[in-house]
Amino acid sequence: MLFSTSCSEGGVIREAHFNKSSFANLKGWKNDRHLAAFKAFLKSCDAMMKRKSGDPISGLTSIGGKSEDWQQICVAGLISEIESDQEAREFFEKWFTVYSITDEKGSDIGRMTGYYEIELNGSRKPTKKYRYPVYKTPPNIEKLKGCNGFCHASINRGALKNKKLEIVWVDSKARAFFLHIQGSGVVRLPGGQEVKLGYACQNGFPYTSVGSVFKKYGIEGVCTATQIMEWLDKNPKRGIRLMEENKSYVFFREVYGESPIGGQGVPLKGERSIAIDAKLYPYGAPFWLETNLPTTEYSRSTDPYNRLMVAQDTGGAIRGAIRADIFFGRGTRAEVLASSTSSIGRCYILLPKSVYVPTTQKAF
Repeated sequence: MLFSTSCSEGGVIREAHFNKSSFANLKGWKNDRHLAAFKAFLKSCDAMMKRKSGDPISGLTSIGGKSEDWQQICVAGLISEIESDQEAREFFEKWFTVYSITDEKGSDIGRMTGYYEIELNGSRKPTKKYRYPVYKTPPNIEKLKGCNGFCHASINRGALKNKKLEIVWVDSKARAFFLHIQGSGVVRLPGGQEVKLGYACQNGFPYTSVGSVFKKYGIEGVCTATQIMEWLDKNPKRGIRLMEENKSYVFFREVYGESPIGGQGVPLKGERSIAIDAKLYPYGAPFWLETNLPTTEYSRSTDPYNRLMVAQDTGGAIRGAIRADIFFGRGTRAEVLASSTSSIGRCYILLPKSVYVPTTQKAF
């Protein structure tokens, strides 16, 4: 049974084709820690249970059926007393059908990358050490978006100074820059308290990859995010100019309770939450990923990385049928893996057995 979904953005058509498969075809399916994935899925249920039962599960794609298709599964999960990986595995096998995915070219291979919740050191007040501000959204943001005086460089030069928009000040311009790239983070204050930050808004300019800027200027031997941050800190004057080639600037809000919060509006779980193309797939859908992590102090490229994830986030660079951004959590391990991961792999989507999958569909 072959089904497909497609969407067009900027003249480029993105399609996802679904072929009904089985759990037996998922490499390492029985060896995964399904209980962790089940708990992540229940977080998505918090959002899905709030939707009207007769409404589509997504306002961006028609794949996934109605909210009631998912709500009956959520109720079953919420009232269950699942406490083991086997029970969680049987839950997914009972309620979902597996579909393999191919793209518009007929390929079942795509790109897997990673992101994380970056940690920074900062202060509620500016000091000689803590001098790089993290701003909340200006009240007149819609009028300012895209204006030349509101680009990254202009803001660095004081466009928002004395506007009382600072949330915190941090001690590293490079890590502040990567806070913008990651979209969320945690700032540790001198007294030991933490300020959790989540994405709020953006200045209206397109994002330019810092990696492409390094390549443009022929800076070699700097590949991972960790290496880039180290280079930027060691070369502050040149680093500022390189960072400002990305005219995009992100504004933040304080987050209380669990963090970070993904596009679905639920807390993300390290190595169980992924960002997907939300114009192709609904939030809350379980995905089975088959890929490999890079060789680092925490992983070996020869080891398969096959596990059940839940689509709970999206991102501007996450486009395409077989494209997943793995949330690795926070801490040193997460930073190393997220900054190093760029692997090829396969994706399978799990959809409720009650859902009809249309042969084709266009994005809204």
